[in-house]
Amino acid sequence: MSQNVRNRRLLMIAGDKSHGPEGNGIHDYGWDARVCAAMLMRSTVSALITCRVVDGWPGDEDLAWSDAIAVFCDGRDGEHYREALHQADPRAVAQVEALVARGAGVAVLHFGLFAGEGDAERALRWCGGYFQWQGDDGGRAWRSRITTLETSVDVVPGHAATRGLPERFTLREEFYHDLRLADRAVPLLRVPALHGTRRDGDVVAWAVERAGGGRGFGASLGHDHANWALPAYRAALLNGLAWCAGAEIPPGGVQAKHLCRDEAALIIAGRPADAALRVLLLSGNEAHRWHNWPTTGPAIASALTRDRRIAVDAITDVSELARRDLGSYDAIALNWCNWQDPAGASPGARTALAAFVAAGGGLIVIHFANGALHGSLPGAADSDWPEYRRLVRRVWDHHGDSAHDDFATFVASPRGEHPIVAGLEPFAVADELYVRQVGDEPIAAMLEAPSRLTGATEPLAWAYRYGRGRVFQTLLGHSERTYDAFAAREMLRRAAAWVAGRELRSLTPVDDTAIAALTATTGRLQP
Repeated sequence: MSQNVRNRRLLMIAGDKSHGPEGNGIHDYGWDARVCAAMLMRSTVSALITCRVVDGWPGDEDLAWSDAIAVFCDGRDGEHYREALHQADPRAVAQVEALVARGAGVAVLHFGLFAGEGDAERALRWCGGYFQWQGDDGGRAWRSRITTLETSVDVVPGHAATRGLPERFTLREEFYHDLRLADRAVPLLRVPALHGTRRDGDVVAWAVERAGGGRGFGASLGHDHANWALPAYRAALLNGLAWCAGAEIPPGGVQAKHLCRDEAALIIAGRPADAALRVLLLSGNEAHRWHNWPTTGPAIASALTRDRRIAVDAITDVSELARRDLGSYDAIALNWCNWQDPAGASPGARTALAAFVAAGGGLIVIHFANGALHGSLPGAADSDWPEYRRLVRRVWDHHGDSAHDDFATFVASPRGEHPIVAGLEPFAVADELYVRQVGDEPIAAMLEAPSRLTGATEPLAWAYRYGRGRVFQTLLGHSERTYDAFAAREMLRRAAAWVAGRELRSLTPVDDTAIAALTATTGRLQP
């Protein structure tokens, strides 16, 4: 592959976060990839490199676009965790082999370096090294090691990927060492304090040029997101990734200002630094008034805009989805159902909604919006849209057993470590409790409550991906009284940030109330 004939394209591939909730700074792959990509796009090589970020293994179009891939993810460690994304299945392996065959770069960081002996030849050839977790009997028997300490990292001079770096720098890291490296691998960073037991056992970053063309880069660094704030650490990884993509590294190395998560999200989205998080809120109209559209819409907008970044445009006509520039929004919130309206949504509105989310836009589905565009909907069978059941994973089926407890106050309990609910306590909420909602796609409940009707604990909220986009669905929201509960408001705000790919900023109940009081007094939020 000839180098530098055009802007290089680096595809950042982010696996699911592990080791605690999003935001704790450990194995935070989505944010590592986004912050890294944004810093490269604002760096001294910004004219030479373009970055794209995908969550999960990419599709054919993204892979065809790329000159190099950088993998941020967990790897398999015996019976623990799963194979790294690029080693996960035969299709992914074949796709990486196709990339390598055309000279594309392959970079792998931290936990993604774990590989079994059956994958050893590929790992050595693709990126130049791997963490040996597997023994001769196939079981978990580490030959490589992990040591966490704060120590001096020595820079090995003479390679383009170490240009501009100091002779050494101090770093606290969960170092992987005693790695198996390819014969062609060139050490870039060493940690003498690790006392490797094999040749080059103290190497924690390396580069490789493949015999058939193309480059590989590996680094055992990447445990703590906070380390991106360190200039030498940042430059070492940005140098390596840019070099792997085929960019010419300047004499002073790749220099970039550290970016916070929200700054990175805006850069990747191509938005101005002060851009609001824009939500288009579609609420119901005069039809089916007992779902309280005229009062729930303003309550939702009020809850969202207490996060001062969020701006809400409210509409009641679903055809607006076809007329508006949806690309100017970060998320769409559906608080709407076409009850007894056989027209439902026009083909243009349907296409626009699905395309918006598939391309990376966020979607929030509230309460009975899950009953929309369904063949069982009374007086609206002709509005049926099967793709809506992929956008909305649990729907109300009037021909089935879908039902709800009578409107009452019950206790909803957050579950798991998803950032939308992390740290929230069980809370009392006045609402309908939907049960027996229908869908085949998997969900992982992040909010549950016991139903008097079924006698079982029922799921009330979950999140998932649709194409490149993120979706949050909640069954709460029958009336404005839902949002009397602080946790219901807080979940909605966090959900808006999460589906939009922005940093989650939690409010305390005191701050939430104070902002609401300020808005009521002044009619607007103060910056």
